[in-house]
Amino acid sequence: SDKAGNTSAVKSVSFAVVAAPPQDTTAPETSATVSGTKDASGNYVSSATVTVTASDAESGVAKIEYALDGGAYKDYGAPVQVSAVGQHTLAYRATDKAGNTSVEQSVSFSVVAAPPQDTTPPEVSASVSGTKDAAGNYVGSATVTVTATDSGSGVAATEYSLDGGPYLQYSGPVAVNRAGSHTFLYRASDKAGNTSAAKSLTLTVVDSKPPTDCPETDDRSTVFVGTVNTGIPNRVTTNGCTINELIEDHAAWASHGAFVSAVEELVADLRREGVVDQREAGAIKKAAGRSDVGKPHTTRIER
Repeated sequence: SDKAGNTSAVKSVSFAVVAAPPQDTTAPETSATVSGTKDASGNYVSSATVTVTASDAESGVAKIEYALDGGAYKDYGAPVQVSAVGQHTLAYRATDKAGNTSVEQSVSFSVVAAPPQDTTPPEVSASVSGTKDAAGNYVGSATVTVTATDSGSGVAATEYSLDGGPYLQYSGPVAVNRAGSHTFLYRASDKAGNTSAAKSLTLTVVDSKPPTDCPETDDRSTVFVGTVNTGIPNRVTTNGCTINELIEDHAAWASHGAFVSAVEELVADLRREGVVDQREAGAIKKAAGRSDVGKPHTTRIER
């Protein structure tokens, strides 16, 4: 009402009163994990990364803090990477929106320097044993033993190649029992990926007769299919016969197709045994297709 006696119309407001929610008196839950590459003693190599997490089911997490090696607390915003060599302790805590701060917790770990990078290939050597004649040739057979050592990352693999063939995995002494002069290459790789330069040795085997189960005798230096010279070394296969001896291009084949199929099967076996590589296998099969083996021959009569 005013002093002149005028009274306003009645107006109203409505509202509700509820009980206050329970006060948040519980501090956040916190945890931390350490990650990185470890050595055999459990030390972290080069660096370690500490990840801190916190949760609060009531008012929610307001902030996370950490302190490294007794230093002042800092706000935590991302995983902490520690690269200084030595023993470390990272303390951590969290505060919720109601002002409750968790009890300080900590993780301890050790960082060590990374070992020097291995850039040195393995040391590799080979020796030959067997019965020699007066000229120094090996009678019947010779056995080549390869050894490799690596003081850095360690030896990963040792390989050898006989008479120009593809490199094969060395798993034990290699017997060379075919008569003739032979060249043996060998090398080794370490676990850091370093491969030694190939070394070689030559030896001559005498008085070694071809196995009696070889279809024919053929000691030519390269592989021939009929009259087609592939240029591929005529190597000794796992059963003691040369590649030429197994091709049987002098046999009486029923057809050219039958001969080509037989060569393809033989080449597949030689490929699996590591006697020839993929390129050489393809060249031998191509030569079989170009050859006249198994084809009918016509005789032209001059009148």
